[in-house]
Amino acid sequence: CLQKRFGIIEGITDKGYITNSYHVHVTEPIDAFKKLEFEAQFQHLSPGGAISYVEVPDMQNNLDAVLEVMKFIYDHIIYAELNTKSDYCQVCGWDGEIEVVEEDGKLIWKCPQCGNTDQDKMNVARRTCGYIGTQFWNQGRTQEIKDRVLHL
Repeated sequence: CLQKRFGIIEGITDKGYITNSYHVHVTEPIDAFKKLEFEAQFQHLSPGGAISYVEVPDMQNNLDAVLEVMKFIYDHIIYAELNTKSDYCQVCGWDGEIEVVEEDGKLIWKCPQCGNTDQDKMNVARRTCGYIGTQFWNQGRTQEIKDRVLHL
């Protein structure tokens, strides 16, 4: 554990997760174009694989913005993808983002419409470690997902 080895260093080891590679930290308030431009500088240094991610809200009603980001990706960076939320509550039919909230010192997933917290009755999809997962994550990864800022 990094905290045991190095102690708690603010902004570095004070969370239950770390940011690896050349990625801008998930909490950095940066727009999609600046993030991609910055990370593009480092992709050629990673010949074994290089990808950048842009966190976006539901973009179904703003395809023009999606197209602008895709054009920027094509012109400026080797490989990038958009991460959007695709969640569903089986209790009330909510089709939107299931939220991560803290309850009794633990992070849990909660439907913003009906308050459902039963993970067996919700579908949550998030990209983690390059893959879109639908299983729920440990507390460190859940904290990282909660901390992600939108870039559009």
